[in-house]
Formats: sequence, C-alpha cells, structure tokens
Amino acid sequence: MKKALTTVGGGIGLLFSILDSVVSYSDTAPIDEYGISIISWQFFIKKILVYILIGGGLGWLIGFIVDKLKRNKN
Repeated sequence: MKKALTTVGGGIGLLFSILDSVVSYSDTAPIDEYGISIISWQFFIKKILVYILIGGGLGWLIGFIVDKLKRNKN
C-alpha cells in the first residue's frame, strides 16, 4: 500500500507541476498558439523533481500513518 500511495503521490506531483507551469505562464502566452512554452527548461525540470518528491513523500507518509493505525486497531 505504501508503494502504491508513493507512486500515486509522485504522479500527482508531476501533474501538479505541469498544471502550475501552464497557469503561471498563461497570461504571457500568445492567443493564437496552444501548448506549453517553457522559458527555462532547467528550472522546469528542477520544479518537476521537487513536486514529485513532495508528492511521493506525502504519499509515503499517508501510507505509513494508515499502516500504523491498522496495527494499533488489532
């Protein structure tokens, strides 16, 4: 269960980083073009890694807490 939550958390972090970039630069994008225009790829990749680590860490923490609560019930 911890591995699944960690993977889901990392996936959510990845999707959130892409959504964050799209929303952050939406006001500077030209109207006639669609897609993602990244100003700095190095910053974007670092941001993706940070969000994946945060999401995976939170997923692992939630799995850890749920596992402890299940053990305390028995």
